[in-house]
Amino acid sequence: MEINLTLVVFASNLHDNQSVSGSREALYSDFKKNYSLKIVSAQEYEPIKGQEEFAIAFIATGGTEQLFLSNWQKISRPLVILSDSFHNSLAATLEISSWLSGRKIKHKHLNFPINPTEDYMSNLHREISLLSNVHKAFKEISTTKVGLIGEASPWLIASDVDKYSLTSRLGVKFIDIPISSLEERFNNIDTYSGKYALTSSESEKLITDYSKVIDGGRTKGDVIEAVKMYNAIKQIVQDNELNAISIKCFDVIGTCKTTACLALSILNDKGLVSGCEGDIPTLWSMIIARALLNKPVFMANPSSIDRSTRSVDFAHCTTPLSFSDKFKLPSHFESGIGIGVAAELTLGNYTLFKCGGESLDIMFCASGRVVENTRVAERCRTQVKFVFDNEKEIDTFLNSHLGNHTILIPGNYIEELEHFFQLY
Repeated sequence: MEINLTLVVFASNLHDNQSVSGSREALYSDFKKNYSLKIVSAQEYEPIKGQEEFAIAFIATGGTEQLFLSNWQKISRPLVILSDSFHNSLAATLEISSWLSGRKIKHKHLNFPINPTEDYMSNLHREISLLSNVHKAFKEISTTKVGLIGEASPWLIASDVDKYSLTSRLGVKFIDIPISSLEERFNNIDTYSGKYALTSSESEKLITDYSKVIDGGRTKGDVIEAVKMYNAIKQIVQDNELNAISIKCFDVIGTCKTTACLALSILNDKGLVSGCEGDIPTLWSMIIARALLNKPVFMANPSSIDRSTRSVDFAHCTTPLSFSDKFKLPSHFESGIGIGVAAELTLGNYTLFKCGGESLDIMFCASGRVVENTRVAERCRTQVKFVFDNEKEIDTFLNSHLGNHTILIPGNYIEELEHFFQLY
């Protein structure tokens, strides 16, 4: 998709307008070939609410520092400033960059040299593409409404999060929903007659399809209970207009005698970011992956590690089925209750990713391959062996101290994630 790029031009009245614009003929011509380009002065620029544009501050002349201070907050996030080789552009940009850095305002400085090579321009356009994608992710996250159904599970002792800082910094909203609200909806599903009833066409298809792949003594009745949980969760999502959820899922095992594993699998594949155990840091990692990469992910526990083979085994009882080759539906591992998801993930390149810390501003990511779907009886149902690309990354993972869950993303997305966190 073509990028809608706006160059917001910061130019001093002391510089001749004809010379200022004329000396940028090569820059403007190149950008017009690569983007849907709009050029507007800083004094005239006003972002249009809801418009999908990526605005870059082009510091076109010297003497624009005060003009920048008056207008920079209108520019898109991440904040990107562009300089070139004329009219003291570079000097002014370096002054502005120093001011931003001194105030810990994250930004990216791009430069258009006087005689750019083809390789340089290829890299510059790649950089702009990555930054535009980060901009879209920031925008999506700013409108995200997260439903926390129940609190964090008691074993997540290192996963406390300052939700207020995320709201004030990024605009995301958190809604606390008591687990009893989910339990009440689940218990009333049998008499519910709306679009999430068990008699709906979607419910009947899910029950029919998934009853064909039950395993380990599970019954059609177990599938029905799992679909009831799915419908109860969907009611909460609709009632609260949620874009993401996390569930203190072990609580409902005791009260509803079923699990949320299948429901979370389906919801993730439908585009609703859905995490387990009330784990906010892992849910936040999933939200970033969805916003930045438009990818569902496998949220998992590390189960074993072997430094000699640079491998870690990961397992969990739910995963999106969209990147699995085949699957069965046994019980949930720890409880032996309800439905768990035992999927064979597609082998190949994956990215391991997790963010953590109280403000969720610490990141770990590494590239590697899923080389095997393992079969260890004493583990959660979906199991994979992940091999790091190098030994340094496995040591970094062991020392990252980011909790007991992580996520696996199909494909290699180190560059995209690093760009996001540089400006996060």
